[in-house]
Amino acid sequence: MQVKEIESAGLKRKYQVVVPASTIQDELETELKNAGKHVKIPGFRPGFVPMKILQQRYGKSMENDVLKNVIQRTTGQVLSDHKLRPALTPDVAVETYAEGKDLAYTISVETFPEVPEAKFESIRLARNTFEIEEKEVDEACARIAERSPAMVPAAEGTKAELGNVVEIDFKGMIDGVAFDGGTAEKFRLELGSKQFIDNFEEQLVGVKAGDERTVTVTFPSDYGSAHLAGKEAAFEVKVHTVLAKETPAIDDDFAKQRGFADLRGLREAVRNQLIKEYDQMVRSQLKKQLFDVLDETVKFDLPEGMVKMEFDNIWQRLKQAQAEGDESLSGKSDADLQEEYKAIASRRVKLGILLAEISNRNKLQVSREELGRAAMQQAGMFPGQERKVMEFYKNNPERLEDLRGPILEEKAVDFILTQVAFDDTKVSVDELKDASEEDDDAPKKTTKAKAKKAKKD
Repeated sequence: MQVKEIESAGLKRKYQVVVPASTIQDELETELKNAGKHVKIPGFRPGFVPMKILQQRYGKSMENDVLKNVIQRTTGQVLSDHKLRPALTPDVAVETYAEGKDLAYTISVETFPEVPEAKFESIRLARNTFEIEEKEVDEACARIAERSPAMVPAAEGTKAELGNVVEIDFKGMIDGVAFDGGTAEKFRLELGSKQFIDNFEEQLVGVKAGDERTVTVTFPSDYGSAHLAGKEAAFEVKVHTVLAKETPAIDDDFAKQRGFADLRGLREAVRNQLIKEYDQMVRSQLKKQLFDVLDETVKFDLPEGMVKMEFDNIWQRLKQAQAEGDESLSGKSDADLQEEYKAIASRRVKLGILLAEISNRNKLQVSREELGRAAMQQAGMFPGQERKVMEFYKNNPERLEDLRGPILEEKAVDFILTQVAFDDTKVSVDELKDASEEDDDAPKKTTKAKAKKAKKD
């Protein structure tokens, strides 16, 4: 094999590779011999078919596979011999090849850059500190109570309003005939919850216990049950009770209903949860500062292909957001947005390479247990389909490996934060929250929703 470097500029390398015809022929004959051990050809025993016959019957079909294998193997050898770490899959282009002739092809590759050592001990970050006051715990307990209201019968004669719950019997009919799934007894329905078909709940506003009412609705044309789609239905409704939401008292009984020994235990758990949430806010603020410092102070070339790939992913999400009517993207030309998000793509690629290098240099590892927890977190994002998601990861272990990178990046951040210095400032919880909102809106304030997600980190 002959290898000639024909381009070397920055991170880009290009090589011309010439593989002798004899090498290809030797590998082709080896493959044909292996095939000859199994094929059945009239007049010959398996394993004793002449090479000429095998060549005539299978040479052409096997040649492409042999060429692919030769290119793959020799490409790997070139990268290894030149100690190259490809940033992306190398681009291979065949220049010349004919049966019985040498194979000539080129390898174009962008390599990972040499990342300089960052002096973490010279970095100083502004760190907010906080204390959880009793009023914070009070407010959090109140929110829990508000999300868990007791349903109590309203005063006799109370007319149902949006937000009330009515306990009803109903029977749905189309053209006077009851249909499957349209009947229930003592069903509790919150008016305004949009649990039922449009305009059903609104027609029950004003009913009292003991009332009977006919509710008429039309099923949407795209309704899930084809036999109901587009049909008008009449529901005979009998109201048993009008129920009102009542926020429970926050006391020992309230705490016991939630698995705690007493109110003190509940408050302590709430306090710990708040500390965890606010600690995460502080860490996010520090991470944002750290990334800004690293982006500004650590300099190295970036693989253009990686930056382009990252930008293309961001741009695709932005165009989707525009198509969905995201008005926050208006007011800027595509050229301005492209310039803005190319800078963001470069930053993300740079930080990704840097954090990966820090992980490697400091031998940071991701355990199987951590990967498992990450998979469970992903599954939790799809309520009702958790088992399917976990089975997907079980059947596709390579996709489970996709979760390793983000975990390693967070470990690298944690590692760096143990090396840097901090300037602490005590702030109130409200000030801490305000600081987090400001960080969320950096680096620009021109886009939100999906565009905002594209800017993150």
